[in-house]
Amino acid sequence: MISARKRKRSAAPFILLLLLWILLVLYPNPARLAASVYRLKSPPVQPFMVSDLARDYNAATPCEIKEQVYLLLPYSYDWYTYNMPWYFPTLGEALEKGAGDCKARYLLFASILEELEIPYQKNISLSHIWVGYEGKPDSRIENAAEAVLILDPSGRARLSVPRTDPGRLWQNLVSSFWEAMPLQKKALLLAGFPLVYLFSETAAGRKPFRREES
Repeated sequence: MISARKRKRSAAPFILLLLLWILLVLYPNPARLAASVYRLKSPPVQPFMVSDLARDYNAATPCEIKEQVYLLLPYSYDWYTYNMPWYFPTLGEALEKGAGDCKARYLLFASILEELEIPYQKNISLSHIWVGYEGKPDSRIENAAEAVLILDPSGRARLSVPRTDPGRLWQNLVSSFWEAMPLQKKALLLAGFPLVYLFSETAAGRKPFRREES
């Protein structure tokens, strides 16, 4: 019989090529994914870009500012806004698009608070990023139990194990990554599976779909 080790070696090129295919379909320019990961770590909050806007909210509470931010940037999945499954924009990109998800809203909200010198926290969960501030009421997805990372105004970080509902997390991922994906992207992504298999088998000198003899 073919050993498990040999089967694992023969499957490795297929798996690597398949992962490369998925990456290139989802991110034709992989640098944008790398930039997004970096911005998640260090969000490009730019208070100077919203100084005029911040003046309008000088007497507003953070809760009132948040409501205005959500009106200025209606919610939109990254597939619709940037033709990518997940993208962390710059503040300039978010304002130019005039829509975005929690990442774009975080940038605008945090930038206004910084311009007004209002302390805030960065909160990151498994599927969300949001601004915390004094007096902020908890919601279903914005609370300490959901957070993986909390960064306070002084820069101190606190990591924790999130207590997220797995079913809700899965539905969120399906909605934002798969259901929102353009039809042509889905077709291209799925077409790669048999193509990559044929290529990897042919490159290894094997006949595709031929059953191995034991």
